[in-house]
Amino acid sequence: MRKGKVNFLWDVGSGVGRVEYPHHTIHDGNWHRIEASRNGLNGTISVYPLEGPMAGMMPTPASANSPTTFTILDVDQNAYLFVGGILGLVKKADAVRTTTFTGCMGETFLDGKPIGLWNYREREGDCKGCVVSPQRSDGEGTVQMDGEGYAAVGRPTRWNPNVSTITFKFRTFSSEALLMYLATEDMKDFMSLELSEGKVKVSFDLGSGVGTATSASRHNDGRWKSLTMSRNKKQATVTVVDIDSSAEEKIAATSQGSATGLNLKENQKIYFGGLPTIGNYSMTARSEVTLKRYAGCLRDIEVSRTPYNLLSSSDYTGVTKGCHAENLYTVSFSKAGYMELSGLLLGVDTEISLSFSTLADTGTILLAVAGASPISQQVYYHPLFMLNKGSLEVMLFLGNGSPRRVVRRPDQGVLNDGREHSLRIERLPGRSFAIQVDEEAKRETALPHDQPISLQRVFLGGIPAEVEQTSNRVNVPFQGCIWNLMVNSVLSDFSQPVSFENAEIGQCPYLGPPEKEKEVSKPLAPPLTPAPATPPPPDLCASAVAPTALEKAYQFGLSRNSHMSFAFDDTKVRERLILEFELRTKEESGLVLYMARINHADFVCLGYDLGHGNISGCVPFSINDGNWHKIRVSRNKQRGLLVVDGRYSKQITSPKKADLLDVVGTLFVGGLPQNYTTKRIGPILYSINGCIRNLKMVGGPLDMATPTSSHMVGRCFVATETGTYFDGSGFLKAVASYRVGLDVSIALEFRTSKTNGVLLAVSNQANDGLGLEIVDGKLLFHVDNGAGRFTAEHTPEGEGFCDGQWHSVTARKLRHRAELTVDGTQSQAESPNARSNTCDTNDPIYVGGYPDGVRQAALSISSSFRGCMRNLKITKAAKTMEVHFNKALEIKGVQPLSCPAAAA
Repeated sequence: MRKGKVNFLWDVGSGVGRVEYPHHTIHDGNWHRIEASRNGLNGTISVYPLEGPMAGMMPTPASANSPTTFTILDVDQNAYLFVGGILGLVKKADAVRTTTFTGCMGETFLDGKPIGLWNYREREGDCKGCVVSPQRSDGEGTVQMDGEGYAAVGRPTRWNPNVSTITFKFRTFSSEALLMYLATEDMKDFMSLELSEGKVKVSFDLGSGVGTATSASRHNDGRWKSLTMSRNKKQATVTVVDIDSSAEEKIAATSQGSATGLNLKENQKIYFGGLPTIGNYSMTARSEVTLKRYAGCLRDIEVSRTPYNLLSSSDYTGVTKGCHAENLYTVSFSKAGYMELSGLLLGVDTEISLSFSTLADTGTILLAVAGASPISQQVYYHPLFMLNKGSLEVMLFLGNGSPRRVVRRPDQGVLNDGREHSLRIERLPGRSFAIQVDEEAKRETALPHDQPISLQRVFLGGIPAEVEQTSNRVNVPFQGCIWNLMVNSVLSDFSQPVSFENAEIGQCPYLGPPEKEKEVSKPLAPPLTPAPATPPPPDLCASAVAPTALEKAYQFGLSRNSHMSFAFDDTKVRERLILEFELRTKEESGLVLYMARINHADFVCLGYDLGHGNISGCVPFSINDGNWHKIRVSRNKQRGLLVVDGRYSKQITSPKKADLLDVVGTLFVGGLPQNYTTKRIGPILYSINGCIRNLKMVGGPLDMATPTSSHMVGRCFVATETGTYFDGSGFLKAVASYRVGLDVSIALEFRTSKTNGVLLAVSNQANDGLGLEIVDGKLLFHVDNGAGRFTAEHTPEGEGFCDGQWHSVTARKLRHRAELTVDGTQSQAESPNARSNTCDTNDPIYVGGYPDGVRQAALSISSSFRGCMRNLKITKAAKTMEVHFNKALEIKGVQPLSCPAAAA
């Protein structure tokens, strides 16, 4: 906010874009809603007054473009989102003039997903509650489900086994999804309402055989539908009414056999939108029922004349208030399908751009059909963007001569890697057109004339059967996501398609590199002490001592979801529970223990947060001093007791006279699995960076050497200091892809026990790359811009790097020069070819070594580093990226959060 007006600023690498909203000032004490969006170079902002004399007024959006060339905002897992100001230690962009905000903020959304403002990682200053912000005027009980959640409600008290009525209204583009499901505990009796290829499907079984029926029409057209299901014994009728047109469709189904009642018990749930999943546990369902979750809106839900508001349920996730099924800019295809949009005129200066991600090497991304040529009366098909065995093909046909084609081959960078890629096509003045992939150089080709082409039909993802038949053109279906289709900087709204089939509008599943964690039967402990039979490496420092690992102590926090799990008999903890363990940590916060019921209504959680108050009970003295502390948690019915080191106790009482603990028989230690969702325990969901030992529960010890499952758990050193330990056998993949370009600066500190080892490397498959390595006790900084390697070299004095001390390194690539500064001493080198000054990589940064089979153009050895490293920072264009080793994409032979102390 500047002088009361809202400013939206962005920079994607080629200069700052800025747009100020001119029509309102917001420092009048009234609530406003601000909406800002960026697509490519274009930024748009709107301000809606929610109170005061202007309330309800629809704003006129304001837009501006940033300087040309780059369009991609490079953010990764290390990026921060700040609300209300910027933390003091963070360097702000020069264009941002203000760093604080005074006032109230209410609901906040990023890319349509709510940000819980209470669920922060860090805060500064006096942040506290405020008056309630005005809500959007959506009807009470109207909810939106995001395709990743569900809601569970209790069975109505008025339940007649022989008669069922269920009514609700829905609005969706989902093709396959579960709308509603209920079942008895043995699953012999069940009922479900689903979408199957966009059609409404009802299935039910009363214990003696299934009845099922599917509508003839598709009802996933993005308009509100009213659904009523009435069952009288074995006969069920489903009526679907389009609310806008009053068009009605009825389907009937009859169950098999003689049973007539659906015997749902009082404590059994009815599920809307999907079924719960926790960790590797999925709620089982009848095999006839889809497990695909619903993305869309629901309202006016009634079961047996009992109304339900899903947001009042005690068990839901992925559900938000309101319904926003317009202005959708994403579509995905999991099987052969298409989406048709209205036509456009492709004239001079027309620009079309979009983003996509896919794992398939072949498929039609965008295809257009032009009207008949006045010369040949032939209809032309333009595959504006198509993948063909990994190559990107772009083709234009202007009615005379042969088609104009541009091809980009996979050796210039793979496009079917599941990552985000952007495509842009422009018709340029002077009879030519250009395409651009991501931020690569444009490729141009000549055209025979500059007359506009009328593209009458535009298809994404494939073509319908009738076009395939009439054109004799084979449909090449696309699998993946397409989003942000822009024509001359105007976004295409996918919620208004001409037609579509098997297109999941508004949804995009994650297609990137798999993030699934491996559940294994024992801890993933790096080999910290070499086997006696293995001779020491010949380049080992004479002073090197193998680090000593503590017996039966385990390091957690190696990743956000580092944890162990233990199965136990849940009936033994219903009334009485005792947990005991020892903890050593220097962290301020983290999750230590968790066990819960499947819906998290009952849970035991021990996490601590010295910055923002304790979750389960406060300890008046610090326990993050790096020393071992003994913690005991006991519960007897309602009363809980937390005891630390036997000298401080805190009593906790559960509310509402709840004295039975009803949990699933799994105890999580040190953290939670990656896809384990819980909304009950506040912001501390990440694994504790610390060591745990001597874990006991109820009657005796739990063997931490043989947990039920384990993920990213290491061993603990006897004495530690800050840093990351590399055992000489592996590497870290620290950054997925990095462009070195003209200039870059790398700073780190290391302590080594070997005279040879790779510190850091990045390289493409040709000759471009840079590398830092220790070779025969010397530190070498190699750079290759593609025209030959040049090296800055540092030879240490005295004992050299085998002195057991930390050494600081700064390596700078400045176009065709390399500067190396080690412990304050500088050396440099220069390429004889001064015109070759760009290191053209878009490849991973490896630290401490690199995997077999990966080419490194700027290294002379392949030995993995053995020792400790810390404070790795990479600076480019005044932006510094701190590399957090515990967030590495791949880890082998590395303990990312602790380093054995030099004396150990």
